[in-house]
Amino acid sequence: MDIIDGDKVECSRCDELTSLDDVNVLGKRNNRTYAKPVCDDCLDGIGVPRGYELERDVSYLKQNSNETHS
Repeated sequence: MDIIDGDKVECSRCDELTSLDDVNVLGKRNNRTYAKPVCDDCLDGIGVPRGYELERDVSYLKQNSNETHS
C-alpha cells in the first residue's frame, strides 16, 4: 500500500485517491502483510470476503508531509 502525499492512498479496485481518514483496509487473517485499501463505494460493492478482516481506522499511517525525504 503506497501512501501518496503523506495522507492519501489509492483504492485497489477503482484507483480513486482516498484520505487515510476515510479508507478501509482489507487484510487476510492468515497473511498479516496483505493489505488492500478500498474506498467506501467499493467496500459497499464487495463487502468483506470470507477469510479477510476489515480495518476502518488507518489514520495512524499518516506521514508528516513536512518531513524531508532523501
